[in-house]
Amino acid sequence: MTREMERTELIAREGIRDLLGRYTWAGDTGRTAEVADCFTVDGVLDLGDHGGTFEGRAAITAELESVVARVGASADAPGPVNHHVSSIEITMADPTSATVRSYFCVYTDAGADHWGRYRDEVVMDRIDGHWRFARRTVRVTGSAPDSRFIPAS
Repeated sequence: MTREMERTELIAREGIRDLLGRYTWAGDTGRTAEVADCFTVDGVLDLGDHGGTFEGRAAITAELESVVARVGASADAPGPVNHHVSSIEITMADPTSATVRSYFCVYTDAGADHWGRYRDEVVMDRIDGHWRFARRTVRVTGSAPDSRFIPAS
């Protein structure tokens, strides 16, 4: 049995998909302030064993700037990094919050670099109406032997 979605839920789901796209495009082009703006003011980016946990936009920006410096992403055009996000599952808790699960694979000019899963807690910003991450949990499940991002064990 299927349920009919309300118009407001469809709009929320599209706003959440837009958040995922804004985060990915900003990150792939090294626009760290735009990535950080995808989080609530006190949002959390949890990179687990492959990077640590960062709370608040300033800490998230600082961490991402160190990654950009290391891999050479450019704000002018998609550089050597392209994230592909798939199998997006959105579970609405209420009209202004949801849990999102998805898979990702990161490609560089050398091919698939690393891959894994996102688990996101997202909320709608009551001031500007944009969806933002309250918490993004990133778990890498595999990587290429010569990964630019994941150190060899």
